[in-house]
Amino acid sequence: MNMTLSQTAILTKQIITISLIALVLGIVSFTGYKIWYSYYLSTLPPVEEKPDLRFGILPNLDFPRVGVSSSNFSYSLDTQTGGLPKVGQEAGFEKIIKVYFIAPSFATLLSPQRSEDLARKLEIQTSPQIISETQYRFEEDKKILSVDLNTGNFYYTKEYAKEATISAVENLDDDNKLLSDFKILLDSLGYLNDDLKMGRTKITLLKKTGAELIPTNLRSESVGVQVSIWPKSIEGKSIFTPNFNQALVNTTVLTSADRLENYLSINFTHFFVDTTTFATYPTKQAEQAFDDLKNGQGIVVLEPDKPQVSITSVYLGYYLSQNYSTYSQPIFVFEGPNFVAYVPAISSEYLNP
Repeated sequence: MNMTLSQTAILTKQIITISLIALVLGIVSFTGYKIWYSYYLSTLPPVEEKPDLRFGILPNLDFPRVGVSSSNFSYSLDTQTGGLPKVGQEAGFEKIIKVYFIAPSFATLLSPQRSEDLARKLEIQTSPQIISETQYRFEEDKKILSVDLNTGNFYYTKEYAKEATISAVENLDDDNKLLSDFKILLDSLGYLNDDLKMGRTKITLLKKTGAELIPTNLRSESVGVQVSIWPKSIEGKSIFTPNFNQALVNTTVLTSADRLENYLSINFTHFFVDTTTFATYPTKQAEQAFDDLKNGQGIVVLEPDKPQVSITSVYLGYYLSQNYSTYSQPIFVFEGPNFVAYVPAISSEYLNP
Protein backbone atom coordinates (compact mmCIF):
# COMPACT_ATOMS: atom_id res chain seq x y z
CA MET A 1 0.00 0.00 0.00
CA ASN A 2 1.42 3.33 -1.01
CA MET A 3 1.64 6.12 1.57
CA THR A 4 0.93 9.70 0.69
CA LEU A 5 3.51 12.37 1.30
CA SER A 6 1.54 13.76 4.27
CA GLN A 7 1.25 10.31 5.87
CA THR A 8 5.02 9.82 5.52
CA ALA A 9 5.66 13.15 7.21
CA ILE A 10 3.33 12.26 10.12
CA LEU A 11 5.03 8.86 10.57
CA THR A 12 8.47 10.47 10.53
CA LYS A 13 7.43 12.96 13.23
CA GLN A 14 6.08 10.10 15.36
CA ILE A 15 9.31 8.14 15.03
CA ILE A 16 11.39 11.20 15.94
CA THR A 17 9.16 11.94 18.92
CA ILE A 18 9.30 8.38 20.18
CA SER A 19 13.09 8.33 19.70
CA LEU A 20 13.53 11.57 21.65
CA ILE A 21 11.34 10.26 24.46
CA ALA A 22 13.32 7.00 24.55
CA LEU A 23 16.60 8.94 24.57
CA VAL A 24 15.49 11.16 27.44
CA LEU A 25 14.22 8.16 29.40
CA GLY A 26 17.51 6.36 28.75
CA ILE A 27 19.59 9.30 29.97
CA VAL A 28 17.41 9.75 33.05
CA SER A 29 17.54 6.03 33.81
CA PHE A 30 21.32 5.83 33.37
CA THR A 31 21.86 8.92 35.53
CA GLY A 32 19.55 7.54 38.18
CA TYR A 33 21.39 4.23 38.14
CA LYS A 34 24.78 5.93 38.54
CA ILE A 35 23.49 7.97 41.47
CA TRP A 36 22.02 4.86 43.09
CA TYR A 37 25.18 2.82 42.49
CA SER A 38 27.38 5.53 43.98
CA TYR A 39 25.13 5.65 47.02
CA TYR A 40 25.18 1.87 47.26
CA LEU A 41 28.99 1.80 47.19
CA SER A 42 29.13 4.49 49.87
CA THR A 43 26.98 2.39 52.19
CA LEU A 44 29.17 -0.69 51.86
CA PRO A 45 31.61 -1.28 54.75
CA PRO A 46 35.22 -0.50 53.73
CA VAL A 47 37.29 -3.46 52.58
CA GLU A 48 39.64 -4.21 55.43
CA GLU A 49 43.28 -4.69 54.46
CA LYS A 50 44.65 -8.03 55.58
CA PRO A 51 48.28 -8.61 56.56
CA ASP A 52 50.01 -11.05 54.23
CA LEU A 53 52.24 -12.62 56.98
CA ARG A 54 54.69 -13.66 54.25
CA PHE A 55 57.59 -14.26 56.64
CA GLY A 56 55.57 -16.56 58.89
CA ILE A 57 56.36 -16.60 62.60
CA LEU A 58 59.05 -14.00 63.28
CA PRO A 59 62.08 -14.44 65.53
CA ASN A 60 62.11 -12.53 68.78
CA LEU A 61 63.92 -9.23 68.68
CA ASP A 62 67.57 -9.38 69.72
CA PHE A 63 67.23 -6.93 72.59
CA PRO A 64 70.26 -6.37 74.82
CA ARG A 65 70.46 -8.00 78.21
CA VAL A 66 69.83 -5.50 80.97
CA GLY A 67 69.85 -5.71 84.73
CA VAL A 68 66.39 -4.32 85.33
CA SER A 69 62.91 -5.38 84.25
CA SER A 70 60.44 -2.89 82.80
CA SER A 71 57.98 -4.17 85.40
CA ASN A 72 60.11 -2.65 88.18
CA PHE A 73 58.74 0.82 87.49
CA SER A 74 55.42 2.57 87.93
CA TYR A 75 54.25 4.59 84.94
CA SER A 76 52.15 7.68 84.38
CA LEU A 77 50.98 8.87 80.97
CA ASP A 78 51.91 12.51 80.50
CA THR A 79 51.72 12.77 76.71
CA GLN A 80 50.29 15.83 74.99
CA THR A 81 46.89 14.12 74.73
CA GLY A 82 47.13 12.54 78.15
CA GLY A 83 46.70 9.12 76.59
CA LEU A 84 48.13 6.64 74.12
CA PRO A 85 48.10 6.96 70.32
CA LYS A 86 45.29 5.29 68.40
CA VAL A 87 46.66 2.61 66.09
CA GLY A 88 44.89 2.65 62.76
CA GLN A 89 43.57 6.16 63.34
CA GLU A 90 46.52 8.48 63.94
CA ALA A 91 49.24 9.33 61.44
CA GLY A 92 52.37 7.23 61.92
CA PHE A 93 50.46 4.40 63.62
CA GLU A 94 49.36 2.11 60.80
CA LYS A 95 47.07 -0.81 61.61
CA ILE A 96 49.10 -2.98 59.21
CA ILE A 97 52.86 -2.47 59.39
CA LYS A 98 55.79 -3.73 57.32
CA VAL A 99 58.60 -6.03 58.40
CA TYR A 100 61.68 -5.75 56.17
CA PHE A 101 64.17 -8.38 55.06
CA ILE A 102 67.86 -7.91 55.80
CA ALA A 103 69.97 -9.75 53.25
CA PRO A 104 72.87 -11.70 54.77
CA SER A 105 76.43 -11.04 53.63
CA PHE A 106 79.09 -13.64 52.99
CA ALA A 107 82.84 -13.53 52.71
CA THR A 108 84.33 -13.70 49.22
CA LEU A 109 87.82 -14.43 47.93
CA LEU A 110 88.47 -10.68 48.02
CA SER A 111 87.38 -10.18 51.64
CA PRO A 112 90.79 -10.92 53.23
CA GLN A 113 92.49 -8.46 50.88
CA ARG A 114 89.88 -5.81 51.60
CA SER A 115 90.45 -6.20 55.33
CA GLU A 116 94.19 -5.70 54.80
CA ASP A 117 93.51 -2.63 52.65
CA LEU A 118 91.38 -1.23 55.48
CA ALA A 119 94.18 -1.85 57.96
CA ARG A 120 96.65 0.05 55.75
CA LYS A 121 94.25 3.00 55.48
CA LEU A 122 94.09 3.02 59.27
CA GLU A 123 97.92 3.02 59.32
CA ILE A 124 98.34 -0.53 60.57
CA GLN A 125 100.99 -2.38 58.60
CA THR A 126 101.08 -5.76 60.35
CA SER A 127 99.69 -8.99 58.95
CA PRO A 128 96.35 -10.19 60.31
CA GLN A 129 95.85 -12.64 63.11
CA ILE A 130 93.31 -15.15 61.81
CA ILE A 131 90.86 -15.54 64.68
CA SER A 132 88.50 -17.66 62.59
CA GLU A 133 87.57 -18.16 58.96
CA THR A 134 85.58 -14.93 59.06
CA GLN A 135 87.35 -12.89 61.76
CA TYR A 136 90.66 -11.07 61.27
CA ARG A 137 92.51 -9.02 63.86
CA PHE A 138 95.29 -6.52 63.21
CA GLU A 139 97.41 -5.07 66.00
CA GLU A 140 100.23 -2.54 65.98
CA ASP A 141 101.46 0.21 68.36
CA LYS A 142 98.49 0.02 70.71
CA LYS A 143 96.08 0.11 67.75
CA ILE A 144 93.69 -2.80 67.21
CA LEU A 145 91.44 -3.47 64.23
CA SER A 146 88.92 -6.33 64.17
CA VAL A 147 87.18 -7.11 60.87
CA ASP A 148 84.24 -9.39 60.09
CA LEU A 149 84.96 -10.79 56.62
CA ASN A 150 81.30 -11.69 56.04
CA THR A 151 79.89 -8.20 56.49
CA GLY A 152 82.95 -5.97 56.27
CA ASN A 153 81.94 -4.48 59.63
CA PHE A 154 84.89 -3.49 61.79
CA TYR A 155 85.95 -2.11 65.14
CA TYR A 156 89.05 0.06 65.49
CA THR A 157 90.48 1.24 68.79
CA LYS A 158 93.59 3.01 69.95
CA GLU A 159 94.71 3.15 73.56
CA TYR A 160 93.94 6.49 75.15
CA ALA A 161 97.04 8.22 76.50
CA LYS A 162 95.87 8.58 80.08
CA GLU A 163 98.71 10.89 80.97
CA ALA A 164 98.05 13.24 78.05
CA THR A 165 97.22 16.83 78.83
CA ILE A 166 94.60 18.16 76.45
CA SER A 167 93.70 21.80 76.33
CA ALA A 168 90.82 21.53 73.91
CA VAL A 169 88.77 24.54 74.87
CA GLU A 170 90.19 26.38 71.88
CA ASN A 171 90.83 23.33 69.71
CA LEU A 172 87.52 21.42 69.78
CA ASP A 173 85.92 21.82 66.37
CA ASP A 174 82.26 22.73 66.03
CA ASP A 175 79.71 19.93 65.70
CA ASN A 176 79.10 20.36 61.97
CA LYS A 177 82.80 20.09 61.17
CA LEU A 178 83.28 17.11 63.46
CA LEU A 179 80.39 15.28 61.76
CA SER A 180 81.51 16.27 58.27
CA ASP A 181 85.10 15.16 58.87
CA PHE A 182 83.99 11.82 60.30
CA LYS A 183 81.92 11.20 57.17
CA ILE A 184 84.90 12.18 55.02
CA LEU A 185 87.00 9.58 56.86
CA LEU A 186 84.35 6.89 56.34
CA ASP A 187 84.20 7.81 52.67
CA SER A 188 87.98 7.53 52.35
CA LEU A 189 87.77 4.06 53.92
CA GLY A 190 85.04 3.12 51.41
CA TYR A 191 82.36 2.83 54.08
CA LEU A 192 80.11 5.87 53.60
CA ASN A 193 76.91 4.66 51.93
CA ASP A 194 73.68 6.46 51.06
CA ASP A 195 71.98 5.01 54.13
CA LEU A 196 74.41 6.86 56.38
CA LYS A 197 74.50 10.03 54.33
CA MET A 198 70.80 10.56 55.00
CA GLY A 199 70.48 9.24 58.57
CA ARG A 200 70.06 11.17 61.80
CA THR A 201 73.13 11.98 63.87
CA LYS A 202 74.05 12.75 67.47
CA ILE A 203 77.14 14.32 69.01
CA THR A 204 77.93 13.80 72.69
CA LEU A 205 80.50 16.05 74.33
CA LEU A 206 83.20 14.32 76.38
CA LYS A 207 85.34 15.63 79.21
CA LYS A 208 88.40 14.09 80.80
CA THR A 209 87.95 12.92 84.38
CA GLY A 210 91.06 11.20 85.66
CA ALA A 211 91.82 8.45 83.15
CA GLU A 212 88.33 8.40 81.70
CA LEU A 213 86.33 10.29 79.11
CA ILE A 214 82.76 10.86 80.27
CA PRO A 215 79.78 12.78 78.83
CA THR A 216 79.29 16.44 79.69
CA ASN A 217 76.90 19.21 78.71
CA LEU A 218 79.56 21.93 78.88
CA ARG A 219 81.51 22.59 75.72
CA SER A 220 83.99 24.66 77.71
CA GLU A 221 85.28 21.53 79.47
CA SER A 222 85.03 19.17 76.49
CA VAL A 223 88.15 17.57 75.05
CA GLY A 224 86.43 15.35 72.51
CA VAL A 225 83.15 13.94 71.29
CA GLN A 226 81.33 10.77 70.46
CA VAL A 227 79.73 10.98 67.01
CA SER A 228 76.88 8.62 66.07
CA ILE A 229 75.31 8.12 62.65
CA TRP A 230 72.12 6.09 62.22
CA PRO A 231 70.80 4.70 58.91
CA LYS A 232 68.10 6.74 57.21
CA SER A 233 64.51 6.44 58.37
CA ILE A 234 62.15 3.87 56.84
CA GLU A 235 58.85 5.39 55.72
CA GLY A 236 59.26 8.19 58.23
CA LYS A 237 60.15 5.91 61.13
CA SER A 238 63.59 6.24 62.74
CA ILE A 239 66.01 3.38 63.28
CA PHE A 240 66.79 2.45 66.89
CA THR A 241 69.65 0.39 68.28
CA PRO A 242 70.40 -1.34 71.61
CA ASN A 243 71.87 1.91 72.96
CA PHE A 244 69.30 4.67 72.50
CA ASN A 245 71.94 7.42 72.45
CA GLN A 246 74.55 5.60 70.37
CA ALA A 247 74.30 4.31 66.81
CA LEU A 248 75.97 1.17 65.53
CA VAL A 249 78.20 3.48 63.50
CA ASN A 250 80.05 5.71 65.95
CA THR A 251 83.42 7.14 66.83
CA THR A 252 85.22 8.70 69.78
CA VAL A 253 87.55 11.45 68.63
CA LEU A 254 89.60 14.14 70.36
CA THR A 255 89.55 17.85 69.45
CA SER A 256 89.08 17.44 65.68
CA ALA A 257 88.07 14.67 63.29
CA ASP A 258 90.22 15.64 60.30
CA ARG A 259 93.28 13.71 61.50
CA LEU A 260 93.37 9.95 61.97
CA GLU A 261 95.62 10.19 65.04
CA ASN A 262 92.80 11.89 66.94
CA TYR A 263 90.49 8.89 66.66
CA LEU A 264 90.34 6.71 69.77
CA SER A 265 87.73 4.32 68.36
CA ILE A 266 85.63 3.68 65.27
CA ASN A 267 82.78 1.20 65.46
CA PHE A 268 81.22 0.40 62.09
CA THR A 269 78.31 -2.05 62.18
CA HIS A 270 75.83 -1.73 59.36
CA PHE A 271 73.27 -4.06 57.82
CA PHE A 272 71.38 -3.19 54.63
CA VAL A 273 67.61 -3.24 55.07
CA ASP A 274 66.01 -4.31 51.79
CA THR A 275 63.02 -1.97 51.63
CA THR A 276 61.77 -3.70 48.46
CA THR A 277 61.32 -7.05 50.24
CA PHE A 278 58.83 -6.97 53.07
CA ALA A 279 55.84 -8.65 54.66
CA THR A 280 52.92 -7.06 56.48
CA TYR A 281 51.74 -7.84 60.00
CA PRO A 282 49.09 -6.46 62.35
CA THR A 283 50.35 -3.70 64.63
CA LYS A 284 49.83 -4.23 68.32
CA GLN A 285 47.48 -1.73 69.93
CA ALA A 286 49.29 0.91 71.97
CA GLU A 287 47.31 -0.12 75.06
CA GLN A 288 48.61 -3.68 74.69
CA ALA A 289 52.17 -2.41 74.21
CA PHE A 290 51.83 -0.31 77.37
CA ASP A 291 50.55 -3.34 79.28
CA ASP A 292 53.51 -5.35 77.97
CA LEU A 293 55.85 -2.64 79.24
CA LYS A 294 54.27 -2.75 82.71
CA ASN A 295 54.36 -6.56 82.72
CA GLY A 296 58.08 -6.76 82.01
CA GLN A 297 57.84 -7.63 78.32
CA GLY A 298 59.64 -4.45 77.27
CA ILE A 299 63.32 -3.58 77.46
CA VAL A 300 64.56 -0.53 79.37
CA VAL A 301 67.44 0.95 77.36
CA LEU A 302 67.74 4.18 79.34
CA GLU A 303 67.24 3.57 83.04
CA PRO A 304 65.83 6.36 85.22
CA ASP A 305 67.04 7.31 88.68
CA LYS A 306 63.62 6.84 90.25
CA PRO A 307 61.04 4.03 90.08
CA GLN A 308 58.31 6.50 89.07
CA VAL A 309 58.42 7.08 85.31
CA SER A 310 56.60 9.77 83.36
CA ILE A 311 55.88 8.73 79.75
CA THR A 312 55.83 11.89 77.65
CA SER A 313 55.90 10.43 74.13
CA VAL A 314 55.09 7.17 72.38
CA TYR A 315 56.01 6.42 68.78
CA LEU A 316 56.90 3.66 66.34
CA GLY A 317 60.35 2.93 64.93
CA TYR A 318 62.44 0.08 63.51
CA TYR A 319 64.98 -1.89 65.50
CA LEU A 320 68.46 -2.95 64.39
CA SER A 321 70.58 -5.20 66.57
CA GLN A 322 74.34 -5.23 66.99
CA ASN A 323 74.19 -8.77 65.57
CA TYR A 324 72.79 -9.80 62.21
CA SER A 325 69.06 -10.53 62.22
CA THR A 326 66.99 -11.70 59.26
CA TYR A 327 64.40 -8.94 59.65
CA SER A 328 64.07 -5.37 60.77
CA GLN A 329 60.96 -5.29 62.93
CA PRO A 330 58.94 -2.35 64.24
CA ILE A 331 58.93 -1.38 67.91
CA PHE A 332 57.04 0.96 70.19
CA VAL A 333 59.33 3.50 71.81
CA PHE A 334 58.21 4.80 75.21
CA GLU A 335 60.14 7.90 76.18
CA GLY A 336 60.23 10.20 79.18
CA PRO A 337 62.73 12.24 81.20
CA ASN A 338 65.86 10.09 81.50
CA PHE A 339 63.89 7.05 80.39
CA VAL A 340 63.51 5.04 77.17
CA ALA A 341 62.02 1.58 76.68
CA TYR A 342 61.31 -0.59 73.64
CA VAL A 343 58.36 -2.97 73.17
CA PRO A 344 57.80 -5.19 70.08
CA ALA A 345 55.09 -3.70 67.87
CA ILE A 346 54.07 -6.99 66.25
CA SER A 347 51.37 -8.97 68.01
CA SER A 348 52.95 -11.69 70.16
CA GLU A 349 51.05 -14.46 68.34
CA TYR A 350 53.32 -13.83 65.33
CA LEU A 351 56.55 -13.97 67.34
CA ASN A 352 58.42 -17.07 68.49
CA PRO A 353 57.35 -17.92 72.05
